[in-house]
Amino acid sequence: MSVGSELVGRTVLVVEDSPETQDLIATYLEHQGLRVLRAANGAELTARIAQDRPDLVLLDINLPDCDGLALAERLRLGETVPLIFVTGRDSPTDRIAGLSHGGDYVTKPVDLLELLIRIRNLLRRSGASAASPSSVEGASAPDAPLTFRGWRLDLVRRALFRPDGSYLALTTGEFNILAALAAMRPNPVSREYLLDVISNRDPRSISEHTVDTLITRLRRKMRLDDGAASPIVTVRGVGYALESDES
Repeated sequence: MSVGSELVGRTVLVVEDSPETQDLIATYLEHQGLRVLRAANGAELTARIAQDRPDLVLLDINLPDCDGLALAERLRLGETVPLIFVTGRDSPTDRIAGLSHGGDYVTKPVDLLELLIRIRNLLRRSGASAASPSSVEGASAPDAPLTFRGWRLDLVRRALFRPDGSYLALTTGEFNILAALAAMRPNPVSREYLLDVISNRDPRSISEHTVDTLITRLRRKMRLDDGAASPIVTVRGVGYALESDES
């Protein structure tokens, strides 16, 4: 799923003290065409807000140097800039406090697709003007093909090309699952997440078995003539992933 061309170049500040979680969220959003800034604590957030003026803030509540709720109130986040709390604290009291500060609320572990939809909706409602993609230094080019192990996945043309440059035809379901794996590489993606990717189908007709079937078909199609296996690997207990180029 893409955020849509009208949101290309928007700046999102990810405030998260866990390097793994921060990198997971930031990398995913960058692949969707958003410009992503990072902060690991309240002090860095305060500096980023003053210097970079992000279009939206993703804020963890449990920061090493402060409470995110108190910080949001002090800086008037949610009033001056769209705000989403991303936190493991999921009690009704915390949710109400977050909403009372004008922020949306997403609990960990983060469903990245849900988070993306919430970001898109908040930015659209905010009416903030998007920067021109060419004017944003370091912003990802969302129309650029995703590449992995010599393969090239063109999201605009919805086409997959082998390492030798030849075209490989995919069904809609196969393409959508491969696009999700490519956007998250080399991080593993759960079957539940991939099920969401193809949930535009009748929900009564799909299951985790549907995902496994599509993965099997993709692996068969992506097996090269020289015997090289598909770059899709199974991550036991988690789901599937694309091998990184360094593998």
